[in-house]
Amino acid sequence: MCRLLAHVSPTPATTRDVIGDASCVEWQRLGRLHTDGWGTAWLDGDQVRRYRDAALGLDNPDLTDALVDTPSRARLTHLRLATEGLATRVANTHPFRVGEIVLAQNGSVAPIDRLREKVTDAELARVGGETDTAMVFALILRRHEAGEPLFDAVSATVSELRREFPAAALNLLVLSPHELIATHANEGAAVPLELFEESGLGDDLPVDHVDHYYQLSWRRSEDGAIAVTSSGLTGDGWNRMAPETAVRIDLDTLEVSRRDLRVPVQVG
Repeated sequence: MCRLLAHVSPTPATTRDVIGDASCVEWQRLGRLHTDGWGTAWLDGDQVRRYRDAALGLDNPDLTDALVDTPSRARLTHLRLATEGLATRVANTHPFRVGEIVLAQNGSVAPIDRLREKVTDAELARVGGETDTAMVFALILRRHEAGEPLFDAVSATVSELRREFPAAALNLLVLSPHELIATHANEGAAVPLELFEESGLGDDLPVDHVDHYYQLSWRRSEDGAIAVTSSGLTGDGWNRMAPETAVRIDLDTLEVSRRDLRVPVQVG
């Protein structure tokens, strides 16, 4: 269970340029609850770069730099709240990367043993780590490398897993040199209230975490830049992403394609 943030823009921009300084500060402060590491990936020319850190993101100057000082046409950033039993170490920190594709998740798929049966040892080793997110990524890559466009591979994998694991939460951000994909698939997923209580934050619990923890929201700026975030930010301009949907943003044109994940993807 984690926090997601991404932006795409017509020219290189920082996340602060797109969502504002106050929202960047507010998002980084979500690290007071999501304490199990952070990571970011961004487009550098035609290449995707990645940085991960298993340390606390709250007040971390490297995370601040990623949000406010390093412009890019596309960036995703992740704060981790580890699923019980999964170690806090760099190998389990999002985003995961294979080649020029990176993926980060907010949510979980359980039972993880049943999910693990779907993935070969070689597929999981290639992604790295031992998390359910790494396994989901391996399944997406299997489809994509068999010839499916990345948006189809992401959508079909999420739809298939939601049918088999109806209590799963599969909010994903996937970045490649050509596109940013976001999925919002979590109907029926349990909010981790026990983790909130254990945090001891009390009244300082971030906004919307009890009622809308798995909500994804988006906003578009006047210059066409688009931002996507998990719950936890206040302020005007945010629109809730429809449940059980996937969105693809073309990085060259900023054209947005939407898909209902309850409708089977027709491939080929």
